[in-house]
Amino acid sequence: MKKYYVAIFVSILTMTSLPILAGDALPEGWFKAGSAPSDYKMGVDESVTFDGSKSAFIESNSAESKGFGTLMQNSSVEDYLGERVQLTIYIKTQDVSGWTGGWFRVDGGKKKTLAFDNMNNRPIKKSTEWAKYTMVLNVPANATKMAYGVLLNGNGKVWFDNLSFEIVDENTPVTDLYATKLQMKTKNLSFEF
Repeated sequence: MKKYYVAIFVSILTMTSLPILAGDALPEGWFKAGSAPSDYKMGVDESVTFDGSKSAFIESNSAESKGFGTLMQNSSVEDYLGERVQLTIYIKTQDVSGWTGGWFRVDGGKKKTLAFDNMNNRPIKKSTEWAKYTMVLNVPANATKMAYGVLLNGNGKVWFDNLSFEIVDENTPVTDLYATKLQMKTKNLSFEF
């Protein structure tokens, strides 16, 4: 079941940007997407911040959201080709009934996903204070772009701030859900190793 959930999630995130809905004042360079973006208000908050004078937020605006919303951005992979890259995001939550988390995706040509992590195997729930979260992906030489952001699935509110990218060495484990699937192939069935 999780395999299909990840595939559906990745497919939805490959959609192009949606028109800004009434009431949304999105940060420059960012756009709304997801399976139910109209169920969420997104924008900039000047009263709840991690560092500096502003943070971004996603907040459910319906009694029961039927999907997820994400505030996201696409960018070039030019500076990261052939490298292992860590995305760091600071996140705070309030009354999250489903789950939230950062996400990071590396794409190749023809809308092919090469690496992906949406934290669904380590979700953030309920109310939390500001904390640092990381996602680590390999960026292959044939990558064409990367996409990233924060998603909210269900009700509640999430704030995020101070995103950063850093090239890390091979000793830093990847959090790639696709790579994890490959690592989980059957092995040592005779118990000889």
